Amino acid sequence: MNEVGNWVLEEFTPCELPKEVADGFSQVMSTIVGVSYTPLLYAATQVVAGKNHMIICESTPVVLNPVRSLVAVYLNQTLPAEGGEFRLLSVQPIRIGI
Repeated sequence: MNEVGNWVLEEFTPCELPKEVADGFSQVMSTIVGVSYTPLLYAATQVVAGKNHMIICESTPVVLNPVRSLVAVYLNQTLPAEGGEFRLLSVQPIRIGI
């Protein structure tokens, strides 16, 4: 890829998620094929009917010569009384540049 004029992602160090969130992330993401997500920043939580988690990830398509990108992964964790299970709410691209 020509780097002139293009934004090029730096090399990132994966972050360490809290144990319960890491387990939920692994469980949810194990069902996704064609792309891998590496957590870089455990960015935010939101208390709702359960808890939402926002994790900034590096997204890498499982293809020859993949182009990495940054995404915000949103997970929901149900209330403990409902099992505390995790589910994927959305994966949103993070736009780089102007």
